[in-house]
Amino acid sequence: MNLSHSSSPTRSLIALALALALFGSFAAGATEAQPSTPCETLMGDANVTAAIESRLRETSRIQADDIAVVVVSGVVELRGVVRSDAQKLLAEQMTRDTRGVDHLYNQLDVVGWVPVTDFARAQASRREDIDRSRQIRSDTWITTAVENTLALSRSTDNCRIIVHTRDGAVVLQGVVATAEARRMAVELAAGTHGVRSVDAAALLLPGGAMAH
Repeated sequence: MNLSHSSSPTRSLIALALALALFGSFAAGATEAQPSTPCETLMGDANVTAAIESRLRETSRIQADDIAVVVVSGVVELRGVVRSDAQKLLAEQMTRDTRGVDHLYNQLDVVGWVPVTDFARAQASRREDIDRSRQIRSDTWITTAVENTLALSRSTDNCRIIVHTRDGAVVLQGVVATAEARRMAVELAAGTHGVRSVDAAALLLPGGAMAH
């Protein structure tokens, strides 16, 4: 009789523990299932590498074919050659501004000329082909490219910017947190291949104020 009475509380405690464990697992699963916003998505090294390469490739101000990007645990190293100190600085700024980058080592060399080799000729020919194809890219492609570079930037409050393109003329619309974010959005859009002009009159500060 005593054994029966003493085991009853034990069974109750075990049942309660199991119920709590199941509830905890369910709650954890529910938490994990909640979708994150695009701005909150954590990026692995492969995604960070692709993001940096994409941004460098889509800007018309750098020859990205000569730049190699290496990423390990958020630490980025840029290797290769650029044509000027301004290009080296721009590559560094765009890389630092990319989501997922924690540290950067800019090992780019500035060279005023490149020896003419078979490889160099092939690269030059490839760039000419790419440049020709960029001239006929559609407004849809330009819109996607601008949206992509804004989405990968830490500075532009990208989740609230809408991009429209017509005949290469880009219109940015939405709300940004600061005047600096607006300036960066315009600069990034203007540097995208195929963009002829950028109109940011509808890109406003909170409360509807225009940024100057």
